[in-house]
Amino acid sequence: MTREICRSWRVPLVTLFAGLASADGDDGGEGKCMGWRQTAGCSPSGRREPARDRGCDVSIGQDWSGYCECAGGVRAAESTCTHESFTCEAKCREQWAWLREQRKKRAEQEKEVESASADDNLAKLYKRGKGFYVMGNTELALRHFREALKLDPEHGACKADYKQAKKLEKLLGKLEGVMGKEVEGKGRMKQLERDDQFEEARGLIEDSLALSPPAVYRASLYRDLCICCTKLRLKDESLSACKEHHALDSGSAASRTLLAEASLLAERYEDAIGIYRKLAEEDEHSKEAREGLQRAEKLLKRSREEDYYKVLNVSRSASPREIKRAYHKLAVEYHPDKNKDKADAEREAAEVKFKSVALAYEVLSDEDLRRKYDEGEDVSGNPGEQQQQEQQGGMWMNHGGQHVHVRFR
Repeated sequence: MTREICRSWRVPLVTLFAGLASADGDDGGEGKCMGWRQTAGCSPSGRREPARDRGCDVSIGQDWSGYCECAGGVRAAESTCTHESFTCEAKCREQWAWLREQRKKRAEQEKEVESASADDNLAKLYKRGKGFYVMGNTELALRHFREALKLDPEHGACKADYKQAKKLEKLLGKLEGVMGKEVEGKGRMKQLERDDQFEEARGLIEDSLALSPPAVYRASLYRDLCICCTKLRLKDESLSACKEHHALDSGSAASRTLLAEASLLAERYEDAIGIYRKLAEEDEHSKEAREGLQRAEKLLKRSREEDYYKVLNVSRSASPREIKRAYHKLAVEYHPDKNKDKADAEREAAEVKFKSVALAYEVLSDEDLRRKYDEGEDVSGNPGEQQQQEQQGGMWMNHGGQHVHVRFR
């Protein structure tokens, strides 16, 4: 899945604001680049490889993972092995410009809080707290609600909003621990790898949405739910969440990309093709849109051919164990030895089905082949080799990690 939402060069807020301390002082090194720091395993958090570090003016291209070290302990452009080329000098300048803007906004907000705290006007405090809550600043909203409740502990609307905001803050804190910090306009910074992580995040997101929070929270929550459900291959849930995010996010390119991915998962290939084609027309340099369009077209073509999942009677989200169980059941049912006493037509049909079941299992039981098949790539073997094996009176198949020769005549 492309994840425009989780671009590889984005930097966690916890790292960014670590630099605000020095940024608040008289630091003449703002924007200064220290150099590129290479890491192993195509992960910015992987083991450091100092021998492959590079200078600030070196173009960092594909197959390089790591981050740019900037002045003040700030990191920029944390990258996996798939990203557009950049230089650390440019990324550090951009990051420090963003930090200065955030520092300015924080100062203005703190000033407003101090002003409101000095004002014992209950209505004004509650109104400002509600405003911060609607804008997505839970921390400042809670501070205003607390000050208002000091003046009137039984203020019904304020109590209700305070309790909801408090619960939401707790859930979002847990979600942040699972999926990483939220950076405005950039999404979550942590890249999850295991299904149990996506399941945990999904539960926290659904609990948060159950509180009916303001729209600004729902947009990002539905985005995260869309990503989790797509990663977990939950077709209906993924499509529903991605549509909600698309509606709340004003049809941004990022939300449309996620909707296209969900459409592919739901086997709505023509819908996905339409979305990717429109994105490619709007941005002819978008590699993600071009590759997405190619993949959707391949999957549409594949959908008109034999579907290995349907051959084994399993869903596209089936686990390896479910696939193996389905294969064994069908292999026993259509095994030549079990059908040898049937009429010629029935026996031949069973043999064809047995071969089809074996081939489907051969692809879906192999993690790499299954991934390629799901992406619409050609996973067929060497036809000449297979034909030669069949002419010799049988077919070699990989059953459970062992090669077994099945003779059909």
